[in-house]
Amino acid sequence: MSEVKNPAIVYISPAELVIHPKLIEIYGENEERPALEKSISERGIIESLKVSARTGVNVVLAGKCRLQIARKLLISSVKVEFVESGSPEEDLKLVLDFNLHREGGKTHYQKFHQGQYWESVLRPQAKERQRESARRLNESKCSNLNHSINESTSQLKKGKPVIQEVSENLNISVGSYHKGKKVFELISQLREMGKFKAVVALEMEFNRSIDAAYKFVCNQDICYQVIDLLEADEIGSIGDGIAWMLNGDKQSFNPSGYRNPFRRFQLDQVYQFKKRLRPELEIVGRVIGITNEFVVFGLRNLGNMSLEIVNLRPRQIDAELQDEPSASQRKRIFHLMQKFSDVFPVQVSLAELLKLPNLTDKEEVLLRMYESDVFEKTWEDYKTQMKAMEVSTNRKKDKICAA
Repeated sequence: MSEVKNPAIVYISPAELVIHPKLIEIYGENEERPALEKSISERGIIESLKVSARTGVNVVLAGKCRLQIARKLLISSVKVEFVESGSPEEDLKLVLDFNLHREGGKTHYQKFHQGQYWESVLRPQAKERQRESARRLNESKCSNLNHSINESTSQLKKGKPVIQEVSENLNISVGSYHKGKKVFELISQLREMGKFKAVVALEMEFNRSIDAAYKFVCNQDICYQVIDLLEADEIGSIGDGIAWMLNGDKQSFNPSGYRNPFRRFQLDQVYQFKKRLRPELEIVGRVIGITNEFVVFGLRNLGNMSLEIVNLRPRQIDAELQDEPSASQRKRIFHLMQKFSDVFPVQVSLAELLKLPNLTDKEEVLLRMYESDVFEKTWEDYKTQMKAMEVSTNRKKDKICAA
């Protein structure tokens, strides 16, 4: 394959360019590159797009994001450098070569997509080197040269192991590459099977952590059940699925074998526990949050009457749902939050009250104070004074400017 020939820069319309399908396969249809977009909007496209016209169509081999941003910004012409290629295989190799050290970073999935290609290129070359080494070694055995076979063998060993060379190209360790290959292979299998929801979720987990995705894939007792849950739209991520499986209870009537242990909990519900979680905590708590792993309860500390936050896994919750004990008070709190939406300290205190399972007499007094004409009149007087001060300050500024 020839290198770039006649690197003269030309400018052509973005409408005359098409993107090589491999770039879309690896990097996706659209990428978010705000820094690059800002740079192009301010300075234009600095580095030229690499383009092949081998088939009579201008195919972009490097510069997918730059082209897409140019189209978005309605740029009339882009900087292009044509490269020579004699076959689709050479086009593909140029795509990988040009994008090996692509700016903006690559996800793990994108790296292993490239790794798959590099293996397909390097393995035949490695086998050819082995055959050549064997041939030369046999020749050396039959020759009358005065040196040992060991010396001949050491001279004939050339080139790095394929996995090492690929992992160095991708800038990851050999160990991580071995782990990542297993994850990438499962993603490819799921794609072939049409399990696209699982593909998206596993790809996200893979990009977050190679090790975490590898451990998930290796735990087949959980892995394939989570994949089924993803495809059934019961969960939205690998993390949700793992939490579900760890906290789930067997249900014979459910085809998947498990039901969502979080499903019975809703925000703001109040539960009475069969036993106190700690001696100083009230026996009732309010659900104030639900995460991938925990149900978050707000309970009152009876020692200092403050709010305490407790995270519990569903299987740890031995409690019964109660009727709302503070319905009328909560309605008043929401009304006050709307009324004093521009008073941050009031908003904070009211929001904290909503996290408690019920209110004390002192907290009821606080509510009545916020509701009283005295507090409202004090607040209105304060706002009037602040507005008068702003007007006075602005007049002084105007006088200074006029002087």
